Amino acid sequence: MQAEEAVSSLTAAVNSFAKAGITSAQVVNKMAKVDQAFAVSSDDLAKAISRVGSSAVDAGVSMDELLAITTAVQQRTARGGAVIGNAFKTIFTRIGRTDVQKKLQAIGVATTDMATGAMLPATKVLENLSEKFKVLSQVQQNQIAESVAGVFQVNILRAALGDLSSKYGVYTRAIKESSTATDEAYQKNAQLNQTLDALVNKTLANLTKAGAGIGGATLKPAIENVLGFVNSAIEAFG
Repeated sequence: MQAEEAVSSLTAAVNSFAKAGITSAQVVNKMAKVDQAFAVSSDDLAKAISRVGSSAVDAGVSMDELLAITTAVQQRTARGGAVIGNAFKTIFTRIGRTDVQKKLQAIGVATTDMATGAMLPATKVLENLSEKFKVLSQVQQNQIAESVAGVFQVNILRAALGDLSSKYGVYTRAIKESSTATDEAYQKNAQLNQTLDALVNKTLANLTKAGAGIGGATLKPAIENVLGFVNSAIEAFG
């Protein structure tokens, strides 16, 4: 991601989940661990969170659940994070509507806590729906899918339900990865630094070898100019 976009996405994620005490370090570490474990990029995760974060919080969805369901859908559809984030923004909002809840309850899908009457988290409602969805008729599936996701987000909803209906789906495994994240982002950064150090050392060795063969006086000005430019660029980000 571009630096400006990364900062914007990270800020949106932290602000959205501020009430849950989520820090920027936790966000990047969770994304890094999920990134490493599944076929989803931190770029996609960040873009999804930046678009659906506040709606997810309103729908009772945790950061771990949001990362997990985004990952599950991305692996099934290969859609980008922005598309998935916008889709879940619609889905989470519609699940909170009274008319949609009534339709779900009519087919036996629990949307509220039986003890307290409080609205269940949107991801839990989707889990409940996934158990009922596969036994519905094709007509019922189409009607419910359109009620929950709207006309344009049905494919995303079906992908989510398909994974949630599996005991060993990506969603379940991704939640575990995200919730146990520690310092994965820092580890990835350290590995990157080692790779860059090795590349720089190899480049310098090759330049030195070339300089010895061609003549130091010939290459020295060019080498100094290149290294000077590189150092100036790096210091600008320091």
